[in-house]
Amino acid sequence: MRRMARRFLIVASVLNGLAGLVCGVLFIAGPDGSLMQAGALLPVVQELPLANVFFQDFVWIGIAMLLALGIPNSVVAVMLLRKGKRQYLATLIAGVLLILWCGFEVIFMINGLAVGYFVVGVISVLCSIWLLRQNVTS
Repeated sequence: MRRMARRFLIVASVLNGLAGLVCGVLFIAGPDGSLMQAGALLPVVQELPLANVFFQDFVWIGIAMLLALGIPNSVVAVMLLRKGKRQYLATLIAGVLLILWCGFEVIFMINGLAVGYFVVGVISVLCSIWLLRQNVTS
């Protein structure tokens, strides 16, 4: 069970890290959403709280995606592969960030992908807590 939880965290962090980095960069490089084919979402994004400051285009969303998803999950993936000392604490933090990101997305613009990522975040948090407890008792 421990091995399966660890493998899930490795796969989830690698995929979430890659997705966060790639999508974040594409949103910054194509602020109109064209590189992500998300131009149709721009009117929805422009209605979000603080839209007049942050959400006239996708630049801030790209920066936030890099900082909240891409970089943390990439760091976590390296920590897991190197079996770092605080690897499960790091996976817990990355999982919470994913839940917060997807929770915000589900509240303001519900879509199936966000719900799926939310579930991955919840499973990541549960695996992290379980593995942290396993390390304490062993």
